[in-house]
Formats: sequence, C-alpha cells, structure tokens
Amino acid sequence: MSNVFIDSASNAALEATVCLLRFKIVMEDKMKISKLLSAFLGLAMIALVSGNVMAQVGRIEGTVVKAGTTEPIVGAEIQIERTDIKGSYPIKTGKKGEFLHAGVPYVGTYVIMVSAPNCQPFFLTGIRPTGDPIKIELANGDGRKLTLDEVKKMQAGGPAAAAAPQQKQMSAAEQKKAQEEYEKKRQEIEKQKADFEGMKKMFEQGQQLAANKDYAGAISAYNEAVKLDPDQQAIWGNLSLALYNRGVTNLNESIQDPSKRDPAKQDFNDAINAVGKALTLNEAILSDPAKSAGAKKSKSQYLKIRADAESLLARRLGVMEMADAALKDYREAAELTDVPADKKLFELKGAETLFEAGKAEEAVTAYTAILAADPDSVEALYKLGLAYASVAKFQESANTLQKFIDKAPENDPRLAEVKAVIKDLVVGNNLQPPKSDSGKRTPAKKKP
Repeated sequence: MSNVFIDSASNAALEATVCLLRFKIVMEDKMKISKLLSAFLGLAMIALVSGNVMAQVGRIEGTVVKAGTTEPIVGAEIQIERTDIKGSYPIKTGKKGEFLHAGVPYVGTYVIMVSAPNCQPFFLTGIRPTGDPIKIELANGDGRKLTLDEVKKMQAGGPAAAAAPQQKQMSAAEQKKAQEEYEKKRQEIEKQKADFEGMKKMFEQGQQLAANKDYAGAISAYNEAVKLDPDQQAIWGNLSLALYNRGVTNLNESIQDPSKRDPAKQDFNDAINAVGKALTLNEAILSDPAKSAGAKKSKSQYLKIRADAESLLARRLGVMEMADAALKDYREAAELTDVPADKKLFELKGAETLFEAGKAEEAVTAYTAILAADPDSVEALYKLGLAYASVAKFQESANTLQKFIDKAPENDPRLAEVKAVIKDLVVGNNLQPPKSDSGKRTPAKKKP
C-alpha cells in the first residue's frame, strides 16, 4: 500500500540539511581562512630574507624559549633600542615564541633587551638588522625589565654587569638549519592555503550541481573537496546527501531497468559510510558548549540521512539486517531534534521500516509504543491496523482500523479502502464488528 517511487528532491528534511550544511561550511570557511591568514602572517614574521642595503630598512627577528628547552615563551617583551642615534622599536613574541620587526633602519646598530614574567632579563648588543634569526633562552628569574642605562653599565663592567648575561647569537650552522625549517614551514602553509581554496571551490561546485539534481557531478566535486580537506564534516554530510539522492534515482529507475538495483545499493552503502565520517567529526564539537546546539542539530540530520539509506536497503533491496539499524538511527535522530513534527516523523519511519521489511511483530511493538505517547496519531493507527492483520491478529486489526476511521480527516483518501478491509476482516474471520467512537469525539477537520 506504499508507493514504490521515492521523491528525493521533495524530501523537506534533506533539503533542510543542505541549508544547514551550507551555513556550516561558510562559518567554518571563515574560521579556517582566518587561521590560515594568521599562520601566513606569522610566517611573514619568521621568514628568512637577507637584508638589502638599498631597501633602507632591515629585519630583526628570532625566537624566545625557556632555557634548556624548546618551549616557546609567549608575550615576552622585546625592546629594540638604536645605539648610534635615538630610536625605539618595542614588540612582543607570538604564540610560538617568535618575534620580528621588519621596519628598523638598516644602517643602524641596536641593543635588544628581553623580559618576561618569572624570567631573568637579558640583552644583546651590536645587533645589525640583517634578518639572521636569533635564538634567545630565558632562565628562571624575577621577571624584571632592563633599562638602556643598565645595559650601558653592564657593558662598562659596573655593578649591574652580572644582572643579565648576554646571549650568544646563532652559529652559521644553526642559522642554516633554522632557515631550512622556516622554509619548510612556509611551503607547508602555502600548500594548506592552496588546498583550502581548492576545497572551497569544489565544495561550492558540488552544492550547485546538487541543487540542479546533477548528483553524479556533485558526488565527484565533493570527493575532490574531501581529498583536499578530509576534516570538514559539511563536505561529508553533503556527499552523503548526494549519494542518497542518486541512490533514490537509481532505485526508482530500477523498476523499468533492474540493472539499476546494484548501483542504488552501492550509493546507499556509500552514503552510510560518508555519514559515519561526518558524525565522527561532529562528535568533537558536541562537547563545546558554544557549539553544541548546532552540532546536535547537525547530528540529528546526519542520522536521518543514514537511517533513510538503511531503510531503503531493508525495504526495497532486501538487506534485512539494515532494518534494525534504521530503527536505531531514526530513534536517536528523534531524541536529538527539537522539532516536534520531526520527532513524530522519525518514529513513524522507524516503525514503517520494520513493517515493510517484513518484521511485522516488531512493527506492532513499535507502532504500539508510538500510540502510547500519541494516541491520536492517525498514521500509527493505520499502519498498526495493517501490521496486526499481517500477524493474523484480525480482531485487533479491525478494532485499530476503526479507530483510524474515527480519527482520520473526512477527506482522507484511505477511508473507503479501510472500511472495505474491515468488512472483509469481519466477514472472512467471523469477527465482532468493531465499535465506532466517532460520536464521542470532535469531528476531524478536513485536510486543506
């Protein structure tokens, strides 16, 4: 009594998923490009470029770590003071302990004074802005700051001379190694940036193709996007949706062309696998209070896509073990959604999967549970009546179908059919005619 054809394009829940995932990718794009730009700017701060006298400006750069370790010191204050004429250029270290000032006059000579909380201060003299990286190690201390006058006294061997030992500059071998490391990082960031732009382009292309119902093209685009960035749950979610919709198309066409059944089965299985990837990535976000509401909504939609694929494998393609998996996913999706209509829909779809997959006893149990929570569910009454008949509980079937008649809208197209079924059940099985409760209720409104 159910229509064999499935309209993938009109599935409201799936269309909602497209909108949701489109929003998520836009937000994730913004966050990720921000990170990439930050990383790229950080790269500019540590890239090794030889100073050029003709450029009139030079670079002073390096890293600050805790003495005897590679642990960076974030927020260390770097005071760059010009010694040939007056000039001051204060900066701080970044997240990786790096510092850079790329605008100091090239012709000058400089003193660097470094301080950080809970560390000894130190200084370097005779610095030229050549861009050679300087590695600075800070020992534990009181966190005080040096002044230029103190540095001058230290240089002259005064009372403050022992207050802050000078730091040795990197050797030629150390500078070469640092250059190689920085260049490697720069290339990695360039690749990440290129991959991100390529992923974003392919994702948007996939969305456009899917909107035009070119599911094969969309799947191809999403697969390219996921190669470039496999950690975007929105790509996996949209890929699963495109695979499901192509599977529905193949399944509908298999009525005339049986060779389409195997491609449909493969698409549904691939959709299930893609949803698994999206759910794994989504799980990490659920624990974040700021993002948990959106992640919860996404998870419900992902589970719904997977349950739909599992349901069709069980109901239409004979993969019976998928019926229980679909029921489980529909129920979890129902628990997660905040939309009351979706909660009812997902519960009904789970029970329907059991019934149409030939698990009539389990379907009776599922529909009974739905009616315990919602006694006026017309759909549950209709399907439970049919399920009772399937397990030869004919009196229960007739009684339940009568309740459907009492509660269904007057223009429900199934009414005449159900009345004929009740008559056949009563006559054919010598049953007691079911009693109508229609006189005890408010007549149902007609469907618009």
